[in-house]
Amino acid sequence: MKQTAIAAALGCLAAVGLASCSSAPPEAPVVEEAAAPASDCAPAGNLSFVCGPQSPEDIVEVPGTRWLVASGMVAGSGLHLVDTAAKTATALPLTTGPADARYAACPGPLDLSQAVLHGLALRPADGGRYTLYATNHGGRESVEVFTLDAQGASPTATWAGCVLMPDELEANSVAAFTDGTLLTTVVVMPGFAFEDLFAGRNTGAVFQWTPGDAGFTRLPGTELPGNNGIETSPDDTEFYVAASGAKTVTAFSRANPSAPLRTAQLTEFAPDNVRLQDGRLLAAGMIDDEPSCGGAPKTPADIQCPRGYIAVAVDPATMAVTEIARGPVAPPYTGTATALVVGGDVWLSSFNADRLAWRPLAP
Repeated sequence: MKQTAIAAALGCLAAVGLASCSSAPPEAPVVEEAAAPASDCAPAGNLSFVCGPQSPEDIVEVPGTRWLVASGMVAGSGLHLVDTAAKTATALPLTTGPADARYAACPGPLDLSQAVLHGLALRPADGGRYTLYATNHGGRESVEVFTLDAQGASPTATWAGCVLMPDELEANSVAAFTDGTLLTTVVVMPGFAFEDLFAGRNTGAVFQWTPGDAGFTRLPGTELPGNNGIETSPDDTEFYVAASGAKTVTAFSRANPSAPLRTAQLTEFAPDNVRLQDGRLLAAGMIDDEPSCGGAPKTPADIQCPRGYIAVAVDPATMAVTEIARGPVAPPYTGTATALVVGGDVWLSSFNADRLAWRPLAP
């Protein structure tokens, strides 16, 4: 089964048709997202919602601000700016600048009308600026690079380059080291089917690109059952990979990634994205054993059935796991992929809903 046909089940939405990437996209105005009707956006389960963003699969926090950036895993959805105080979402203004010299092999600016933006990573640059990375399936399989400027009243972003993925591979999540080296995960590589992931077979791997490299190359020893979320350590010595098929979060050495260092074993859910926040790794996903869905998922179609959510914190030094939030099924919201704690609230992303979810951290 082709990877693009199965990827939506764990946050890898099918790629759209090929599109030209040679022309600069128009600047996006700051407008409120088209919200769902109020009745559809009412709280459900133990969650409240910010409606409008289409398939906001991943979220990152802009440090020291009230802002989150959310991806949009539907063609043309773009990037979204979430105000965690006002509980609103707007389109993140995007413009196109000259490509950074580090991305000389990039064929041209991203066509935002075709972009299918997926996993995110944010690294500090200078003076209130950040480098924002987004995996993309629209028009080309790539990691797209933006400069995020958080100095004004609200952040804006400028496209700055891209790194293409090898043929037949789709990047799920992305993480970056301080020197600009990028890591991406591939959930299911050619030659495997999604059912292999559920069976616990090693279907994916981590790929690396360093400025100056011709492209991404596979890191031997990082093969896992469904390599999904990825994050780097603050000191750049380690990286952490969520494996959905194994229900694990595993630490690897950057210097020698050929063998895992230590692993956190989860039990009730397949972790999707993983995010380092306040010294701990936050992982989230959907509850496996959902009676209304016939139990744990066994096929890609089973992942589309609405399920409750779990979010946990993992100590990266000991891999001890602490639950921080859980909730029952709350349709139409489902597809939990990322958890972040902002102020006293837990925020949850979704790979197939038209909304983000939030709730107070304390029950």
